[in-house]
Formats: sequence, structure tokens, C-alpha cells
Amino acid sequence: MPSEMCGNSLTAMKSQGMRFAVLHAHPLDESLSATLREQVVETLKSAGHEVNLVRLTQGDWIDTDELESCEGLIFVYPTWWGGLPAPMLHWVQVVLAPWIDHGAPKQTSPLRNVKALVAVTTHGSTRWVNRLQGEPGLQLLKRTIRKLCAPRTKLRWIAHYNIDRSTENEIAAFIHTVGTKLKYLVVE
Repeated sequence: MPSEMCGNSLTAMKSQGMRFAVLHAHPLDESLSATLREQVVETLKSAGHEVNLVRLTQGDWIDTDELESCEGLIFVYPTWWGGLPAPMLHWVQVVLAPWIDHGAPKQTSPLRNVKALVAVTTHGSTRWVNRLQGEPGLQLLKRTIRKLCAPRTKLRWIAHYNIDRSTENEIAAFIHTVGTKLKYLVVE
């Protein structure tokens, strides 16, 4: 299977709907990343969740006030140069800087209600090459963003490696996997 998950075994989401922010960063509407974004949004909505789609490369933005009511945060992006695309990294630096770099108390974080943190990403290189590089995108989300979320929040890392050499069937299987894994997030 071309994906990896960080966290415990999967259980069903809460039966009542949750509020999710889905951050997407890719400039093209006709791309695999856009297809993955739509898979994420459709899966969440069909499960009865409220979705705020934020297309960072199209000028959308979500500020701290809007984030405070979110119980889920999903990053959908292609991994470029080992990490998050520049618009997404810029959003992290602008919106979360007080809690990351300036010592603001974690209990005031706009992500303090986030119980479901997910990354859906693709990589051009192999898993081995990404691990050799230290997987900066994974590490940023796991070591920095996750710590600003609710206690016991786990990062769900759903990644497809070696996308440049993947067959159409492998890509279709990954798209399906994204939908399946989002149906069964651990939310306590």
C-alpha cells in the first residue's frame, strides 16, 4: 500500500458531525492534488461533517478566530522540495507564529480544540529518499503543529511516495485509500 499512517489503530469518528478546516495548496484545479482535495471534502461531508475548504494558492485564508471552532485540521498538498508548498508554509508562519516562535501559551492556541490532525500528501521521490532527507513536512506537522492541538491528538500521515513513477492504478488506489482512511479517524 503506498501510504503510511502515524497514530494508533483506527476507530470510527464521533457520530455527530465535526467542524473541519481543510487547507489545500496547489495552483492547478486539474491536478492530482485537487482530486485528493475533493476526495477529502466529499468524504467528510458524506460523513456529516462541516467543512471549511481553504485554498491557499487561490487567495483563501483562515484566521485564528475561525480555527478556534475547528475540531479537525487537514492539510492536502504535494510535497515540494521536501516540505510544504510555500503558500501553506507561509500560512503556518503567519497564523501560528505566536505559538511556535513567540512563546504564547499553548492553552491559547487556535488549534487547542483540534482532535483530528491529518496530512494527505504526495512525494515525487521514494519513501527511502524522503526518510534520508528527514521528511521535513512530516516533522513540522508532527513536532510543531500537533503540539498546538488538543491533548492526545495524533497526526494521521497519509502519503503516496514515488508519484512520478506510479501507475494509474496505483494512483487510483491511493485516492480510494484517502477516502477510506478518513472515514475511520480516531477522535476521542
